[in-house]
This record gives sequence, C-alpha cells and structure tokens, in this order.
Amino acid sequence: MSLQSLSIGVSGLRSHQTRLDTVSNNIANSSTTAFKRQRAAFSEELGQAILGVGRTAGGSNINPSKVGRGVSVASIDRNFSQGSLNDTGIKTDLALNGDGFFVASPKSGAASDQRRLTRAGNFTFNQNGELVTANGLNVQGWEVGEDGTANTGELKNVQFDPNAQSAAKATTEAQVGGNLSADAEAGDTSEISSVVYDEQGKAHNVVINFENTSEDTWTFSVEDPDGVLQDANGGGPGDANGTITFKDDGSVDSISGMTNAYDPDGNGTNDGVSLDWTNDAVQGGKSLGISLRDITQFSGSTTSKFQGQNGNSSGELSGVQFTPEGKLQLNYTNGVQEEEYQLAIGDVNNPNGLEQQGENFFTTTGASGDLQLGRAGRDLQTSVVSGALESSNVDLAKEFSDLIKAQRSYQASSQIITTADEVLNQTVQLKR
Repeated sequence: MSLQSLSIGVSGLRSHQTRLDTVSNNIANSSTTAFKRQRAAFSEELGQAILGVGRTAGGSNINPSKVGRGVSVASIDRNFSQGSLNDTGIKTDLALNGDGFFVASPKSGAASDQRRLTRAGNFTFNQNGELVTANGLNVQGWEVGEDGTANTGELKNVQFDPNAQSAAKATTEAQVGGNLSADAEAGDTSEISSVVYDEQGKAHNVVINFENTSEDTWTFSVEDPDGVLQDANGGGPGDANGTITFKDDGSVDSISGMTNAYDPDGNGTNDGVSLDWTNDAVQGGKSLGISLRDITQFSGSTTSKFQGQNGNSSGELSGVQFTPEGKLQLNYTNGVQEEEYQLAIGDVNNPNGLEQQGENFFTTTGASGDLQLGRAGRDLQTSVVSGALESSNVDLAKEFSDLIKAQRSYQASSQIITTADEVLNQTVQLKR
C-alpha cells in the first residue's frame, strides 16, 4: 500500500510541475503581444477496485469502492479572450477588435505548408512594399477592385508599389447642390464656381450664373474663363444656358431650354447641362456633365454651390493607412485615395484545437476545424484597429496566486512521498 502511495505522490509532483511550468510561462509572456494565457487541467487516474457492485445475503446492494492512483494532466487549455488594445501611433501596427486571426503565408522550409494564424499585428512594410510579420512572413488578403469590393478568391500577399503615382483624370461629372432662395425677387442673381480638370490634369474654372426671373423659375448660364469648354453646337459656354423650374415642395420640376442637355441615365429627363472639352485630341472626345438636380428652392438664404467633381490632377504617394475593414488605402498628394488590398481574417470553430507553432503563430488541426476566411466588418463582427496592438490577456495578480497554489500542491505531493517512505521503513523494521 505504501508503494502505491509513492506512485500517487510522484504523479502529483509531475502534474503540479506541469502546472508550475504553465503558470511560469504565462508570467514570462505577460508583455508578449496578443499572448493568450494557458491553464493546466487535471484529471484523476483510474482507481484500483476494492469492493465491486454486488449483493449481500439479505439482497441489499453494495456500493462500489475504489482507491485512486493519483493525478495526471488532462489538457493544457488556452484562454482566447481578447486583451486590451494599446495605442502605438504606428500605422502598420494592427489589432483585431473581436474574434479571428490575421493570416500569414506558410513558413519557408517548415514541414507543414499550412498558413500561419496570429493575433500579433506588429507588422511592417519591407523594401518591396510587402506587409510582413515580425518574423518576415507575408500577411495575406485579397485585391480590391475599382468599385471598392474585395475579389475574394485566392489569397495574395498584401503589398503596394512604394513608387506609385496617381494619374491625372479629366472631369466628366460635376454636381451642383444647395439652395436658391424662394424669397428672391425677379432680377436677383447668384454666382458659383468650381475647379475642373482636363485630361492632362490642368485645372480650369467653371462659373455658373443663376438669375431669378419669376416665382419658382430661375435661368442659368455657364461661363468658362479659360476657353476650354464648348456647347454641343460648338458655341462658347455662355451658349450653354437654360431654365430651372421648381415644384411647390422645393424640389426641381424641370430643367429645359438648352440644346446640350445632360441626361446620364438616358431616361429622357434633363439633369443639367453637358459641355465638350475643346481639345478632342487630348480629351479623347470626353464631355463634362454638370448636374443641377440636387438644387432646392426653400425660403431663406441662397447656398447653392458645387458639391463635387470627379477629376483630379496627377499626384505622388503621400502615405498609406488601414481602414477598420482592413483595407490598405493609398493616399496621394492630389487628394485621391485608392484601396489596394483587404486583409483576410481567419477563424475556426474550436480555437483551442489550434496547434501552437511558436513566435505567436498557430496552425489548424483536425480538432480545430477548417480555416474559415472572411472580411472584417462584413463577414465577421470584427474590426481592424490601426495604430494599436493587442496586449497579453495575462492577469499577473491571478497568475501569482495560482503560482502559490501550485507550489503548495507540489509541496503536499512531496509530503506524500515522505510519509510513504516512513511507513515503508516501519514495515521493514517489523522483523526485528
């Protein structure tokens, strides 16, 4: 019996040593980016049967009785609860606010060709403009099309051209909005202007004059001080004029009276005025449509203005940033913003089934389930926080408390061995 006690004591030493190792590892990684604390779970060893289930002479049942054979480590579980997010001010430092993992390329030379998963977002751009982890692995995602939608399919390395430039773009659409005062009297005028761009990125001014002619009726005419625009008949921009009438609710009723109407949707309803660029060789036959449909007529001040236009001059790359959806956005000196890639966010059904690879990486296993890829803020209730890193979720106060308990449990197991040794010694001395 004392020999069994020795074995039980040894099992306690082994198990609590593992617990000590686990707690010590948590404490050592309390400052590791996105580290997830671990916990050693114990289970009782299969006991030795002393009395089995049976019946006495009187027919009553006998309760089964077994003596345990010690303890063993059942599992090392990882707590994937989110750590706090700490601002760093570095745009390439990324943190996930929610579930999921960043996806990195397989490690070169590794036995497994599986993609690596990590929540440690201390990334950088290398000399080729590739987004890489601290260990040099490529962070992966999807290319973003001109419409801003990610082309979800084969994953690619997230990167950009450090020498990228934004090409000049001719203005083909401009929008006018705001209010023409319903309190205006016949003869009252208002003038607005905007910068538009030709195909070479040169800036030109366009001026629109409004004049109130009667109740609910305004005329307008377009002027081009630089002489680069003409109406549909080849006349000057001043020939591009017309009349706007308003409904009782203040919205535009009709835009009429000009020979060069702007009808972008082709429904036969004039939305404004269309002008041709005079240099067809440069502009490639492009025209400039100015929409007036968003103008209103309410009582109060006249606030009409150009609300926007789609042209721009050429520009140099001025910086990069990541949006909450994880899109890599390039910013140019001409004000243009382009989205190049969107980060892929991976998730599994059972995160505790992931296999730890070291260096803050995990890979999937049969226990974790297959890797599921999605987009932050759309497929997953997760957002990407730029300029921040996720801290470890280790609570030092709890870890030190667990360390003390593990130490005492280890001491108690060692005391079992000491006591069993004394019992054996007394048994040996019975022959004397």
